[in-house]
Amino acid sequence: MSAYNPETARTAQPPAPDTQTIIGLLDGLMPLLLQLQSQYPGQGYFGQPGPVPSDFSIGFGNLAPPNPMLDHQAASEMIEDINAGALRTLSAYLENYANQHAGLANAVPLVTQAARCFAMRDQAQAFGLIWQAYRAITIARAVDPQLPPPRVAVSGPTSSASVLH
Repeated sequence: MSAYNPETARTAQPPAPDTQTIIGLLDGLMPLLLQLQSQYPGQGYFGQPGPVPSDFSIGFGNLAPPNPMLDHQAASEMIEDINAGALRTLSAYLENYANQHAGLANAVPLVTQAARCFAMRDQAQAFGLIWQAYRAITIARAVDPQLPPPRVAVSGPTSSASVLH
């Protein structure tokens, strides 16, 4: 396991999410998701075949009666899953490319600190550091166009040799 891997960074400490920050992030995400759904009428949830449920077309808040406690739990779990996935991606990416590309050095401490925040269950801080790491990688890729995007670490190389075998 990597030093950047969120699975190795977990501890038994109680959660300490910054609820207002998480809600703010989700408030910005929901209009985008609704816009994406409206671009594909006649399809189910996010492009899946099937009809759009009538309550879904009105908005996400109409899927069930509002329940602040459940909404908070759902938001916290979603952000934790997003952070965990991003940390795994960044960890694999940096393990594969940081030693070969000096421009990625700025991302390493950001991901390390994000993993610590994740372990302390400070999801808002972890999310912010993950964003900074992606930004540092984007800057490194702008300087060195040969660097692949982080998702390559998860999906693997796209060379014809790997596709054929």
